[in-house]
Amino acid sequence: MPDFHRLDPAADAPFLRRGTADPLSRVAFRPTNAVVMCATCGLVSLRETWEACGGCPNGHATAAPWDAAAAERASGDGASRAVAPPLPARPGVAPIATVPMPAYSEPEPTRRTGLWIVLGVVAALLAALGVATLLNRDETPAQPGQAATTAGPSAPQSVAVEAGETVGALDDSDFRAADGRYQDLYAFRADSSGRTLTFTVSSDAFYPDLVVTGPDSTANEAQTVTTDNDDESDTRTVSVRGLRGPGLYQVLISSRRPQATGGYSLQIRQEDPVVALPVNGRQVAGELTRRSVKADDRYRDTYSFTGAADREHTITVKSDAFTPTVVVSGPSGSAVRGASAPTSGGTVYKFTPTAAGSYRVVVSTRETDRTGTYTVLLAVAAPPPPAPTPRTDDADAAPSAGALRAGGAPVRDSLAAGDSRTYSASGRVGDRVSVEVRATGFTPTLTIIGPDGQRTPATADGDRARARVTLPADGRFRVVVGSAGGSGTYSVSLEQQAGVTATPIPRTPGADVPRAPAPPPSTDPADVKQPLPDPNYRPQPLGGTN
Repeated sequence: MPDFHRLDPAADAPFLRRGTADPLSRVAFRPTNAVVMCATCGLVSLRETWEACGGCPNGHATAAPWDAAAAERASGDGASRAVAPPLPARPGVAPIATVPMPAYSEPEPTRRTGLWIVLGVVAALLAALGVATLLNRDETPAQPGQAATTAGPSAPQSVAVEAGETVGALDDSDFRAADGRYQDLYAFRADSSGRTLTFTVSSDAFYPDLVVTGPDSTANEAQTVTTDNDDESDTRTVSVRGLRGPGLYQVLISSRRPQATGGYSLQIRQEDPVVALPVNGRQVAGELTRRSVKADDRYRDTYSFTGAADREHTITVKSDAFTPTVVVSGPSGSAVRGASAPTSGGTVYKFTPTAAGSYRVVVSTRETDRTGTYTVLLAVAAPPPPAPTPRTDDADAAPSAGALRAGGAPVRDSLAAGDSRTYSASGRVGDRVSVEVRATGFTPTLTIIGPDGQRTPATADGDRARARVTLPADGRFRVVVGSAGGSGTYSVSLEQQAGVTATPIPRTPGADVPRAPAPPPSTDPADVKQPLPDPNYRPQPLGGTN
């Protein structure tokens, strides 16, 4: 049997619009019909007609590869054609000459030989039976041990979907591959945001299979998320992860077992890619490209790390291609206040978390629509060493590790070059705080971080640094002592004065003692008050002098 072609509603639309009919059954062709084109005369007939006649009804036995354009030019009812038009020449193949053929019409019985009469009757019956079968079924039932012949689409029909969840099903109306597996095809267009893509298919009716083809034509096969435990009621899930837009993705869903059908769920997620940032490790090399995440016309990369409470964190980003910016968010998702300062070829961002947890760093560009390579480095100050346990009778004993006590003994420690220590204390709104650091062997740095996150740096003066601040709110404030260069010992002391607050005005003594009720007014004339004196009255001077 020669190769046959299954008519496609899209690719063969011009041919189907001509209304061409099978030359023997006179039934117009329709999508999904299996047809054969004669290599000699170009006649197109049903596969069943070709098989019944042993070739095309014009008596030829050689089939040609399907050519939609040639079929359209040669289309027309086979019964009304006398001479087949020439087929177009194909590369490397000499053009096939055509010869005049008698019109295939219903001939007079006297002109037929007995063989042609019998052959015509048999062919007509077989063709009619085949056409009726095609009209009532989209698929020829498979014989035991043989692959079924599909009568559905010649290829899976693509359906456009958006990110989120899409519910579908495999059934016998879908395209069936040569191995007997039904297939559904979806098209998803990823935007230019650069987010990573995850395609997941779940089904409790069959074991799904998934292949995602990206814009670069690379096919990505799914990884099994849940395993098959031979329990048909369990949901099985497969997934393709780590792809990255933008571009058009083709999502092909099928079953791992032939002829399996049932419902399924397709989930497409787009997420910002996040890279783990090592703490006090080597610097990480990154690159902002056209496929990076884009927001506000600026490309960006996101990193995550585990922050330590009350310890100074320093993020250094350097780039020769753009001016970097750094934004840090805490475990709650809100931005963390810090100090950003330019450095040679980059930016340094310092902050001190109030609580441990997961933090994120967004590295972006100050300029719009800029790309290029960069490096990012995270340094976290070491925790202060534990202080010795003080005696209960020692009033000037050092405070606990990491804590400062107002008016107490200075805290003494040592620092290596580039290191820092963080101390904490509590205060109330309006308190005036003064911190002083005295160092030996290096120039100290000092920063007071208020309860609201506001940073107040000190100006170093040789081996000393002093900073003052009025607390804007109740709560804990922190003191960060560092060494910009050199190492040595130091001491840090805290002075704190309570803020001036309004006090209640003292009340008159006895004002809180309850008073007796006033007596009722008297009716005695002697108790009646005399009228007020005349305002024009002037008292005379004593001694009768004028």
